[in-house]
Formats: sequence, C-alpha cells, structure tokens
Amino acid sequence: MKKLIFACLPLALLVISCKKDGDSNPVVPEEKYMSITTNSKWTYDVINNPGTPGQTSLVDTVTVTSQDTSIGSRTYRTFKHSNANASDYYNITGNEYYRYQKQDLNGTPLSIEDLYLKDNQSTGASWSQTINLTVPGFPVAIPITVTNSVIEKGSSKTVNGTSYTDVIGIKTDIVAGGGLPANTIVTDIKSYYARKVGLIQADYKIAISTIGVDINTQTLLKTAVIQ
Repeated sequence: MKKLIFACLPLALLVISCKKDGDSNPVVPEEKYMSITTNSKWTYDVINNPGTPGQTSLVDTVTVTSQDTSIGSRTYRTFKHSNANASDYYNITGNEYYRYQKQDLNGTPLSIEDLYLKDNQSTGASWSQTINLTVPGFPVAIPITVTNSVIEKGSSKTVNGTSYTDVIGIKTDIVAGGGLPANTIVTDIKSYYARKVGLIQADYKIAISTIGVDINTQTLLKTAVIQ
C-alpha cells in the first residue's frame, strides 16, 4: 500500500500544479497611448485657420518607419509625414512619451525635445521643461518654459464621427523668459490621446509677436492602422 501511495504522489502534485497554473490570471500590460511599431499609420485632416474665411485643409498621413535614431540619451523611432515629407521622432520610456521635432518658424529654426505625455498622471498634474530659442535680433538665446498639464483623463471623445474611450487631454502652455514681456508668446494648445490609438485631435494656436508667427491649426484623426 505504501508503494502505491508514493507512486501516486508525483501524479497528484502534477495535477495540483496544473490546476494552479490554469487558475492564475497572468498580468497583461496596458496598451499605450501611442504605437511606435513599424507600419502603424494615422491619417489626419489638418485644418488651417478653422472657422475663418481663410480656412484651408489638407490630408496628412503619418507612418512609423523601421528607422531608429539616437538623440541625446534616447533612441527615437522615425515617423514620416506625407505632407511636405517631414519627419518626427518618438520615444516611449515607461509611462513617459517623448517627441523630437524640427520646426521652421518664419525662418527661425527650432528643435524641440518635448515630454508631451505622462500616462500615469492624474487630472490636474503638470510638468515643465525649458528650451532655449534663438531669435534673430536678440544677442542671446531666449529661455522658453513649456508646461504640459492633464486637463482630463479616462474620458470619451468623438472625432470625425468615431468615438474614442480612455482619452487623456493635455494643455500646453509656453512662456518666454529672458526679460521679455509676458505676452510675447500667446498660446492655446490642447491635445487628446486615446489608449492604443494615439493622437486623435490637436487644437494649436500660437502667436509670437517678435518674429511674426501666428499659427492656428486643428488636426483631426480620420483613420488609424495600429500594428
């Protein structure tokens, strides 16, 4: 009898082990608010001067390439725009989302590395960073403080007839330092990101009196193919 009991013991332990494995709930990582997987693609309506007599629009398709590039201490994935053949660069590190862009503001070259989203922050949270802007006619670079604030989280939003859930809204404020008047840069910038999909809407107004910049655009997602 003892032999039979000991012979059955390994089998019983195996059955118990298998049952525990079957009952366990593996942790599934939450989907991000942006994909940097090759061939992911977004198509946007880009509206210039929305709601005005001078309103114009175009369609821009943004595609994730397989190309990586090192910028500072981070590795960025290259995103290509169909409009003007421009590129942006994105990095996701944990809960932090970085974007590197090169802009030309009326002949003023500007490179910005922006921590544009933290997906683990609650409504009301904010974070700031400072960049140096070189402006023609000024002897030294002007420090610009960019502050991103979470204005909504976990909300729903309909864009171009499609309803998105688990949306994070970000408000971006830009303030010029270096002794410049407080209203040198006037902004009204809001961006909305849906889980897995990424950017679904951006309302972008910025005026910089010193260099004659006056931008008013709205970007609305039409379709997305997420890999």
